[in-house]
Amino acid sequence: MLRIAELTYVTKEINGDTAKLMVHGNNGDAELSINHEVRVRGRGKMRDLVNALVLRYLGTDGMRRITILLVQRDNRIYRVNDLPRAYSPSIGLIGLMLVSIMALSIIVAVLRIINVIPSIHLILILLLSPLLIPIIYSYVLQLRVRHGDLRNSRIIKFVLEYGDFEERRFNEALRLLSRIENTRSLSEIRRFLISLVNDVRTKPQNFYEEYIDINSLISKLGIRNNYGIYLVNVNQCNAASIGLPGINYIVLTSRLVSCLSTDELAAVIMHEVGHIVHGDSAKTLFLISLAQLVNIALITYIIPLMSLPAIPILMAAILLEVFGIVSVMKLSEYSADKYALRFVHRRSLAMALIRVTWKELHNELVSRRFGVFASHPSVSSRLVRILR
Repeated sequence: MLRIAELTYVTKEINGDTAKLMVHGNNGDAELSINHEVRVRGRGKMRDLVNALVLRYLGTDGMRRITILLVQRDNRIYRVNDLPRAYSPSIGLIGLMLVSIMALSIIVAVLRIINVIPSIHLILILLLSPLLIPIIYSYVLQLRVRHGDLRNSRIIKFVLEYGDFEERRFNEALRLLSRIENTRSLSEIRRFLISLVNDVRTKPQNFYEEYIDINSLISKLGIRNNYGIYLVNVNQCNAASIGLPGINYIVLTSRLVSCLSTDELAAVIMHEVGHIVHGDSAKTLFLISLAQLVNIALITYIIPLMSLPAIPILMAAILLEVFGIVSVMKLSEYSADKYALRFVHRRSLAMALIRVTWKELHNELVSRRFGVFASHPSVSSRLVRILR
């Protein structure tokens, strides 16, 4: 950690079970205390730097990893490139919901300004659109990702771990791995990786294989058979769930599965199952439809009757509605975490959250900004509730 930061003036102190690291420099000073917990105190940029290094270590174990991710189904091997590609599912659906309510409200406002009174058919269409658009999106997304169905499958991970100062070996291993990009034979991939492990130019600090039997994991967690679990090729640590009448599924990204251990992956899956069990998708759709009804009532009847300025009133209403919707969504994240803790250990859920969001957590600690319109609560507040 010290070599990464290139710090020059450092003092160490070990007293019983407590180890302290004091760092001093032109950018301030910081103290890192480690016993049964980790604490960072100090001032200036030095404290932020030590915070970043600690979170980075927690998120990555201080390692650079190369992960070969395979899916075995019916004696066939699939590579990551064979999986369906998709945009970030949660951002796509949430964004679509919120944009639809604003766009449709503005359409009604413009019609009213130019003295065109919407017909009852148009009003019905505008009311139903916030419901129908996300539902159609959910079905289309499931059709797109169905080839990444993980049921009756086994995930195989080959992991090569390199230290922060083994960049040359890391890059050389990445270069050589391009030779097996289209290889489907499990034994051939394993032989090639072992050759990298035994080569002094590419030898990693650690090499291991990990197998995740999805059916066994589903059975252990007690997940219902009608819940789909899909893996998509997205270079982003993320997961999402859709829970609507007749359609319940979870989407995991390949980067997420590569980064997490089996226990941590189980924690993420149960968090998403919690969203489905609590009906969070349906709640959000209901709130958006209700907000659309309020907007149409405002524009069509209330504002003209009271001779109020249409655009400022509408903008204020939309801001309040979005704030209310994202507030409910934040509460649903806490509830999903609480649901997951009924099935997995709190450490697994906390570590999964740190590994996925350690950069975001650092930004929270440094900027200390509160995202009023963010769809998720702060990482730190979730960690406090999980570990409490």
